[in-house]
Amino acid sequence: MEELKNIYTFKPEFTKEEIQDLIAWFETRKDRLPATLQINRSSHTENLPHTVKRMIGVITEKGPTPTFSGYIAHLFLIRERLKEAGME
Repeated sequence: MEELKNIYTFKPEFTKEEIQDLIAWFETRKDRLPATLQINRSSHTENLPHTVKRMIGVITEKGPTPTFSGYIAHLFLIRERLKEAGME
């Protein structure tokens, strides 16, 4: 398997606008998400549409709090991996 570069750096807080843009990006592409995705060396999902849907649900419910910044950062990483794969 090809080495996955670290393409996203975690940050502890996100603005509401950043989150809204992120969610909107996934919403417009939800029907085109691949079934699986190797996110980084230690993260792989066998059901990407389900994973994205659940993560968006948590973010939407909890809002942009430092407690849930990991979920938000992970979605940003997923988006970057998808863009690398040609999804725009």
